[in-house]
Amino acid sequence: MSPVTQDAPRAAQGPRTFRRVAGTTALRELCRDTDRQLISAGVDYVAHRDAAELLVALASDAPDVVLTPATPSGVSLDALVSTVHQWANVPVVVAIDSAAIDNADAQRALDAGANALLPTPFTAEELRRCLMGLGLPSSPHAPAVIVGDLHIDTAAHLVSYAGNDVRLTHREFSMLHTIASRAPRLVSAHDLARQFSPDVDPEAGARAVRVMIGSIRAKLGAASESGLSPIETVRGVGYRVRVE
Repeated sequence: MSPVTQDAPRAAQGPRTFRRVAGTTALRELCRDTDRQLISAGVDYVAHRDAAELLVALASDAPDVVLTPATPSGVSLDALVSTVHQWANVPVVVAIDSAAIDNADAQRALDAGANALLPTPFTAEELRRCLMGLGLPSSPHAPAVIVGDLHIDTAAHLVSYAGNDVRLTHREFSMLHTIASRAPRLVSAHDLARQFSPDVDPEAGARAVRVMIGSIRAKLGAASESGLSPIETVRGVGYRVRVE
């Protein structure tokens, strides 16, 4: 069953256009491929605990697409689709169980105003093709994020700090964007682990977050004369980008 259709750093190798997809559930519940395979296909999937959390995040995040199952947790599908269209003006893709014996979910999704349907479990390539069919602009629409001397160009997927370019991996870029876009508020390690390591246990996810934050800090510090990174840690709480 085929899909029904109604931001990269200079040093990185990969797709020319990088799409940020905000989801209402963990990747493993919808996709048969790994997060790494999605990144290779040009998809940066950010998982939220439920639809309500995703809607709250729309105030600080700027996804290119929202992806949700036909029965999102927290709100009705109708309310989710209409709110995303009104608040963020981005397409909504509804994941439909390919093993379902009827097309009731598909019809309900179309009635709610879904921009595309995607049978599950899908592959990274199937999601990439679905996004291509949505007619998204050639460059991501999100504005730049600027916090003090830190500049994040979301459209070009480039970062500079203290006037110097900083070469980050796709995943590092996405994590830094998540933290910086919420400055000066804190982003908890738990939230970062759930978004960037949703398919592992919480402790392993927290370790992965710490390793990635350490790598980002080192690269940002190397770009400044002081050798200091703008990322602060509040022990036991989370991370934020310092507003200088």
